[in-house]
Amino acid sequence: MSWTTALAFAFVGVLASLEPGESRAHVSKDLQAQAPARDPRPGEPRAASSRETELVGLTKRDPSNSAGWLELAKLQEERGADEDAEQTLTAALAATGRETGVLLAVSGFYNRRGDFEKCIAPLEEIAAKQPNDAQAQQFLAPYYYDKASKDLRLPASERERYADLGIAATNRALAAKEDYSDALVYKNLLLRVKAGLDGNAAVRDGLIAEADALRNRAIQLRQTQQPTTPPANLHAPAPPPPPPAPPAAPVLIDGVQPVRVGGNVKVPTKIHDERPVYPEEALRARVSGMVILEAVIDTSGTVRSAKVLRSIPLLDAAAVEAVKGWRFDPATLGVPVVMTVTVNFTMQ
Repeated sequence: MSWTTALAFAFVGVLASLEPGESRAHVSKDLQAQAPARDPRPGEPRAASSRETELVGLTKRDPSNSAGWLELAKLQEERGADEDAEQTLTAALAATGRETGVLLAVSGFYNRRGDFEKCIAPLEEIAAKQPNDAQAQQFLAPYYYDKASKDLRLPASERERYADLGIAATNRALAAKEDYSDALVYKNLLLRVKAGLDGNAAVRDGLIAEADALRNRAIQLRQTQQPTTPPANLHAPAPPPPPPAPPAAPVLIDGVQPVRVGGNVKVPTKIHDERPVYPEEALRARVSGMVILEAVIDTSGTVRSAKVLRSIPLLDAAAVEAVKGWRFDPATLGVPVVMTVTVNFTMQ
């Protein structure tokens, strides 16, 4: 499986290398050509960079190399050309045989757009390719739980459908590994969501009783099992504690509870990107891949916190440090927001 996208490139100035008699007007034009183009109008994408042109050539010469496709889509998305990025990712799927790394990039793209159905479809495809991999099946459950439990705009029937899809994912995970405590925890939680949506008292009581039994079994397993390190190529979010707990006090940013990006809450515009420093230990071990984090951004555009959702242990700290250096345009932030972001590491 290939987990790719390139790290950053720096612009190099040319004024210091002027030869005697060289035209400064000519150099000025060169600098203008190198400099990132300004937005012609708010909402319109910026002009493509020279690096994008290089990557277009690379994808034509070597279409099976997912690294070029993913870097090209990332640059297009960063300059606001979402339609171009979507077309690039679609082409990447066809050119690479629907590689797992590309499927994850497609899922992340639609997650940032707030399109749940298009976000979850590539993850379902990954799970279908690995029917006997418990973690690949369980990977879906947190997404369905989050949708069923938190998207209160949906009618009860839709929320129940998402809960059922999540339960089906945990059932597949448990069929592959019957003592998988993460799957037991999420099935417990999804059953409670389903119970809260059912008007029949007898059905509701039965669902709660089943959830209680799963919760108790998960607690017992976690008391006896040694923690395991998941494979580096697929990392599901860590599940919440098994026992139901009283609702925690909401985290406030400047006195306001952050709102998750999606629907009417648009993705804020990034105005400063801090590239990660590749850890020497990870380079020596030839570890690469995608770290996925949850960032909390205040109305000034500062990243207040960054939490790893899907981990690559040797790369996590560098990813968090990079994300904390990002800055966003305050004009695109009416309230503090929570959003999922990715940091990609690839061997050069």
